[in-house]
Amino acid sequence: MIDSQRINRFLDHYQIDDPDLLSAWLGQSSIIQAERDQVLLQTGAEQTHLFVILSGLIRYYYTSPNGKEWNRVFFREQQIIGSLSALLTQSPSRFTIAALEASELIATPIDSFIKLGDQFPQITRLQIQVTEEMFLRNELREGILLTGNTEERYQWLIGNEPWLLERVPQYQLASYLGMDAVSFSRVKSKLSN
Repeated sequence: MIDSQRINRFLDHYQIDDPDLLSAWLGQSSIIQAERDQVLLQTGAEQTHLFVILSGLIRYYYTSPNGKEWNRVFFREQQIIGSLSALLTQSPSRFTIAALEASELIATPIDSFIKLGDQFPQITRLQIQVTEEMFLRNELREGILLTGNTEERYQWLIGNEPWLLERVPQYQLASYLGMDAVSFSRVKSKLSN
């Protein structure tokens, strides 16, 4: 059974307070426990569920043909995750979604979520807000990756996503900022002094 208080914190963030919507959403959903490194959506797979993170940390990453991983983004508690591009284009995912920590998530089938949107206008508002958040976050990060040096990228991380420094291993953060682990370590030491 899903604890409605925990999902209410997520819904409160998006100013959704319809008890009928909450009941309908939870009736279509289930709780899953993801172990560290467990894949929720594999590159090339069809997305079947959206997830709300109740606890834990999730990462999206690309894998090169030679097996090198490049982190795209990280998500934490009270965020909704899934491949927006796969959903909008009805195509397979272009990246992998996996737990970076043991995580507890609410899993909702995509079809059920879409039907909820037909019944409850607040779902449409939620979709717009989440899409806007993702767009802004990605655009800001892309800008610093394309125009900033290693120091500017690290300072961007401190200013925009400082919580990552506490929870994500350095080599993962280096990948996220488009640098190698040695460069990340150097810039972190330099800016810490």
